[in-house]
Amino acid sequence: MNRDKYLADIIRLFKEEGLGLSMETVAQKIGVTKKTLYNRFASKDSMIEECLEQVSRNFRESLECMDDESIPVENRFEMGVSTLRRHFREMSHAFMRDLMEMYPQKASMDHAAGSSYFEEKIARNIEEGKKSGVYRKTIDAGLFAKYISVSIFSFFQKEIMMKNTYSADYYFQQVIDFNINALINK
Repeated sequence: MNRDKYLADIIRLFKEEGLGLSMETVAQKIGVTKKTLYNRFASKDSMIEECLEQVSRNFRESLECMDDESIPVENRFEMGVSTLRRHFREMSHAFMRDLMEMYPQKASMDHAAGSSYFEEKIARNIEEGKKSGVYRKTIDAGLFAKYISVSIFSFFQKEIMMKNTYSADYYFQQVIDFNINALINK
């Protein structure tokens, strides 16, 4: 089994059960020996760091759908928000809690970077939609992109991930419907 496969399996495990697992438990659950893990990763911290870096890369790559000009601009908006839905759905409460408790600086930096990246993608989408006449010309792309990004990255984390106020599917469908209706030039 190659290193990328180990990383993918470990990421899946961490997203399901959290970051507090011992190396022995991780090894057992992905079907390898603890020695095999230590041959691939210098320490548990380095393994977690690599996993978190890969999660960030995967997130960025998944938002590339918003740049596909062969797809209508409003569909790309919906695809971008749906990508976030899938990204967050994969992360258990245990993963989010452990990330914030065990690696608060990393969690904060990743949160800020991911939010900014998504905000940039949304702002470009809105500008493109305005230019093509699909979105209303009066929309302030920067303000609206920041509003959507903060809503998803902060409200979602607090009210959906931590408090379970609404289901993730309901929340994201409402966000998509509301914002698309606000953007569309009618």
